[in-house]
Amino acid sequence: MRRAVLGAVALLGACGAGEVAHAQCGAASYYARQRSAAVAESLLTNPGRLARRAADPDLVIMAVERQATGYDSVRIPGARLLLLRDFVVDRDSLITELPPVERLVEVLAARGVTDRSRIVLYGDLLAAARLWFTLDYLGLGERTALLDGGLAAWRAEGLPLERGRPGPVAPGGFTPTVRPDVLIGAAEIRNRSGDESLRIVDARAPEEYRGDVAEVGVSRNGHIPGATNLDWTTLLEDGWFRRPSSLRAQLLAAGVGEGKELIAVCRVGTRASVLYFAGRYLGVPTRLYDGSMNDWSRRGLPIATGPGPR
Repeated sequence: MRRAVLGAVALLGACGAGEVAHAQCGAASYYARQRSAAVAESLLTNPGRLARRAADPDLVIMAVERQATGYDSVRIPGARLLLLRDFVVDRDSLITELPPVERLVEVLAARGVTDRSRIVLYGDLLAAARLWFTLDYLGLGERTALLDGGLAAWRAEGLPLERGRPGPVAPGGFTPTVRPDVLIGAAEIRNRSGDESLRIVDARAPEEYRGDVAEVGVSRNGHIPGATNLDWTTLLEDGWFRRPSSLRAQLLAAGVGEGKELIAVCRVGTRASVLYFAGRYLGVPTRLYDGSMNDWSRRGLPIATGPGPR
């Protein structure tokens, strides 16, 4: 049986106050909080550990999906459904942006989230990782985990399943602690061009990174100059995250060594959320460029093509 990785996780938080505010917040305070390279084992949980906590009244399990299909058919007992469209918005021609904080609080409170909640996420991994990032942005990171292996791992352990329409959920309510410093925008990336402490890593497929194929919402093919490529799918093996030593080697190969700050990018900030999660799991100072290539390509900023970073 695959490794058992520990407990409850935390997700990112940000205020959505705009790129200037994000740049002013900078990486300094966030970097200081993540100097330790120790693996944050609590960012992943496993089916056995989750099952042992099933009776915890503060436990909130969320099935995070793109469509509701399948949720009524089978789910982890007590799981509340949250669709990707409920916690992202399109803004100024940018796809998959963070909604206003008030909207996020409303959506999560309707799923029973309180200031005491311990949250576990499973489902569509890209959607779940995006929600993990969103929760961290709201300051709930220390109390939220991804279920490694997802529903398939739960079923493989022969653990109970729930079917049919779910019962009512008691509404919650919590006070967010918004953290804009987990975000970075185009202006700061451009201003720090050549900064060796910054490592931009693109989570898209190699052909997208090289600029060989067109992507919806990306007006010019290619990647941010200086960015390396680490396809998000390579961080997984059979639906599980790779062991920390393997993940660390992958980041090192992408240029994220000791003392480097990881900037996760992709097309719109969804695949980058998985890379962001991996960085945080490894204790690497990590931020996310939410607009990613959707934003960068429309600004008239330099674009690189081909297999290399420049």
